[in-house]
Amino acid sequence: MEQRLFDIVVIGAGVIGHSIAFRLKRINPELRLAILGDPVNSLMASRAAAGMLAPFAECGKADRFFRFCRESLEKYPRFIEELVSVSGVSLHLSMTGSLMPSASYGEDWEERVRFFREENVPHELWSPERRREKVPALADSCGEVMWAGEGQVNNREMHDALAAASRKLGIEVLEKNATGFIHDASSVEAAVTDAGEVRGQKFVLASGSWSLQLASILGVSLPLKPIKGQMCRLQVDDDLLDYTVHGMLTYIVPWRGGNGIVLGSTMEDRGFDPLIEEEAIRNLIDRAAAVMPCLEDAPLIESWTGFRPAAEDLMPIMGKSSRYANLYYSTGHHRNGILQTPHQADYIAETILETLGEEIPEFSPSRYNL
Repeated sequence: MEQRLFDIVVIGAGVIGHSIAFRLKRINPELRLAILGDPVNSLMASRAAAGMLAPFAECGKADRFFRFCRESLEKYPRFIEELVSVSGVSLHLSMTGSLMPSASYGEDWEERVRFFREENVPHELWSPERRREKVPALADSCGEVMWAGEGQVNNREMHDALAAASRKLGIEVLEKNATGFIHDASSVEAAVTDAGEVRGQKFVLASGSWSLQLASILGVSLPLKPIKGQMCRLQVDDDLLDYTVHGMLTYIVPWRGGNGIVLGSTMEDRGFDPLIEEEAIRNLIDRAAAVMPCLEDAPLIESWTGFRPAAEDLMPIMGKSSRYANLYYSTGHHRNGILQTPHQADYIAETILETLGEEIPEFSPSRYNL
């Protein structure tokens, strides 16, 4: 590999890493940027998600995390428009919303409705009669249903678009994993790959669950672990469902363009265990079929495993290292990496370029002395 000095080296070739490089290059086209990472890793990260953009269904309290997720959702339409324009890759974004059946929330239903009202979440309550009219495929047992103004993106298409945009913008995409670092006590000089060293002025660690191993090479104990999720995709007609449905311990996500419906997901603290278990997939289908009975016998297209990077406090780890002067983090996004993609890209880019208005202390690496 030819020895070159980059302004910024992003370690991680998923949507988080690519989007950071994308935003940096759009702000300053003169920046010399490199992205490091084996695309195979994305099969169990960025490309393993369902693409839900669901801050309201996923969050239960109005904290800084909730506001960050909400702000990221608001950025999505413009972000996708810009990404498609630069990359030339079309991708599916739906802002038709999500559905939450009252039966899935039990005694917490009234609290959920109250939270939406207090936080001015765009929502509607659908009676069983209106539910049958709008979404006849849902089971009668769903009862009253709440519609929320959320979205869904095809995350695999978005990853493809980001990778294409990186190349079109002149970002050096090096399909090699970092295996080590050249560094001293206060700064990083280069990332090491099996093809040579990649030198930079600044480095961004954005490798999802794999950030754990890379940080350890730097002598940093990153409080992060992979949370395994098993998922599957079923073949159904495009017109069956227009909304993401949050059922009992499951979610149902329509992928348009003949791509069927995605069901998820297990939550397993089992390290980097890639095993796909037939029983787990069957349980996902059974739970989804309790919400949409027609899914019981729908043909199975594929099943897979992904790893969510979860910090101890389940908050993202984003910002400048308190130990290395030229190192930045964007990891620990757990269940919301796809949702947070555009907002974290802006946040990290502004942090690196020193134009950030205000740091979010709850997300700062300094809370873990990183």
